[in-house]
Amino acid sequence: FLGECGVGISETIGVGVPKKVTAFEVWLFDKNDIQTVTKVLMSDNAFNDPTIRQKLEAKGEPFQAVAGGQTILETATLRLVARVVDMAYGQGSMPENSYFDSLVLELAIWQKQ
Repeated sequence: FLGECGVGISETIGVGVPKKVTAFEVWLFDKNDIQTVTKVLMSDNAFNDPTIRQKLEAKGEPFQAVAGGQTILETATLRLVARVVDMAYGQGSMPENSYFDSLVLELAIWQKQ
């Protein structure tokens, strides 16, 4: 057991079901470093809205969702690359590009040498 990684909902907007997710948390836990590194994957609207962005920055380093975009999370002994494979924004009464209709992430993790 070297650690764990995952993705969770960080922030939603509006009301109703299904939830309208405006940001996800991508995290990496390293048992040898005893820390969890977190980055927050944000919609265009969340990334560019100073109020939302400031609130989410408390949870982790922000990065904007862009198809093909990637970010790296690193601990003492582990490295994770999170890549946005595909994404689509929801349409409706919310601000443009404010929540995800779909998101496909690829997480690749390995032990540092």
